[in-house]
Amino acid sequence: MKTTTFRPSTPGIEGLEHLAWLMDRAFRIPGTPIHVGLDAILGLLPVGGDFLTGLVQTGLVLVALFHYRVPRPIAARMAANVLIDVAIGSIPLLGDVFDIAFKANTRNMALLNQVVREQKQNQRVSTASSIAYLVLIAAVLLTVLGLVLVGFITVVGWLLNRPVV
Repeated sequence: MKTTTFRPSTPGIEGLEHLAWLMDRAFRIPGTPIHVGLDAILGLLPVGGDFLTGLVQTGLVLVALFHYRVPRPIAARMAANVLIDVAIGSIPLLGDVFDIAFKANTRNMALLNQVVREQKQNQRVSTASSIAYLVLIAAVLLTVLGLVLVGFITVVGWLLNRPVV
């Protein structure tokens, strides 16, 4: 009796492209040139919709990282795209509009396709733009957190009726 080991198949680029299309651009809003996908539609569901689409997006990043050997800075940029999409997408109304415009899956597929092209040409995969993107995101987050902290201290000082330093 022959024993075989089950090995799950990894989706090819075409399958991932189809998934990104389905999540970001599968449907056109009638009377407009705007395309939306399941990400924007499921994002209309409070909390659970964005969580569900975030899982799909995370799967795409994991396939890129482990199957296609995407360099870590590019995988981190892809993960940042997912986090931005899920975080802002979960804000009622604003998040729904953001989901239509941001299209994290399409952005991540563009990054993956660039890596695959460079790998096929035996080129060194460029990570400089991804590192710059991550630095920019970190700077924005630190600025926002700093402003929130200053606002918090100001409100607490006002509530305590004491001057703020």
